[in-house]
Amino acid sequence: MSEEFPIELQFGKTLRTIFYSQFFCPPPYPSQSFANQTVIVTGSNVGLGFEAARHFYRLNCTKLILAVRTVAKGQTAKEDIVRSVKHRTDADAIEVWSLDLTSTKSTLAFAERVKKELTRVDVLVENAGIISHKWTLCEGFEQGIQVNVINTLLLGMSLLPKLRETKDRFADSYPHLVIVTSEALRFTKFKQINDPDIYQSLNDESRFDGFDGYCISKLIEVLFIRELVNQLDPSQSSTPPVIIDLVNPGMSYSSFARDASLPVRIVDRIVHWIAARSTEVGSRTLVHGASAQPDSHGEYMSDGQNQAVEKWIYGEVGSRAQRKVFEQTMKVLETRNPGIGKAAGL
Repeated sequence: MSEEFPIELQFGKTLRTIFYSQFFCPPPYPSQSFANQTVIVTGSNVGLGFEAARHFYRLNCTKLILAVRTVAKGQTAKEDIVRSVKHRTDADAIEVWSLDLTSTKSTLAFAERVKKELTRVDVLVENAGIISHKWTLCEGFEQGIQVNVINTLLLGMSLLPKLRETKDRFADSYPHLVIVTSEALRFTKFKQINDPDIYQSLNDESRFDGFDGYCISKLIEVLFIRELVNQLDPSQSSTPPVIIDLVNPGMSYSSFARDASLPVRIVDRIVHWIAARSTEVGSRTLVHGASAQPDSHGEYMSDGQNQAVEKWIYGEVGSRAQRKVFEQTMKVLETRNPGIGKAAGL
């Protein structure tokens, strides 16, 4: 039986693109000022989020929120950032807030705290993510899907009104919502999209594959955001009130595979030893996404530049896939935060 969404992978082209990027296209060192801006970075106590947060502080953001699962680790990260940025002495510009994306309660509580306590939000970088190596359910969803997709998008959608309000209230602001994704999206055929209920299929333990699930989560992010942008701005305005973009940091040293099995960690170490960027270099892409021009709205960025994703996404199959992913994901988000779509402008 033919599939409703036949996804053709281009492994050869994908590998050439990835390795060319890794070896020949390092993103430039960020230099654009974030003065007067309030920046939130999720997953910012380690890895890419931590180094991106260091850049934001170095680039003079007025307030930096480290959104982390473990506050004590966030405080350690804050101290490291303050020590390393010599031209600033205002440690109180950095605040550590609790955010656990495995929990809807924590996610919504964080969003409410942002809306109540912060006068403005100029940048939200959603970097927190996991790769699940064993089957785990969180609130009825596979853990990787819960963290990387459902509650990441729940947080972004919940704070879109705050980002838009910042644009309206402050003439010097052009807010950005940055979703950190991955080239891994190019390595899945996403079989579950052919089923009537995508999330029911993704929650089927008998079909669980940790790496494929991670790839699917990154692909869903791209499909959802592309359709969200289409629906928020069907006329394709050149000046959206909030720039929403997706960034790929490339293969970078991080603690991402720290919970993997020993064989997976060994392979990860070898591959990274051959081709990985430093964590700091990879983090530059997050900062570029947070200062991108309006032509990056709804786009996928690599090496600080807009880049095409998979060819099939731009065709008829991609258009239908975006709509199906968007509609089914919004149903889940509405159960967690009723009225979230209307508040976001849908």
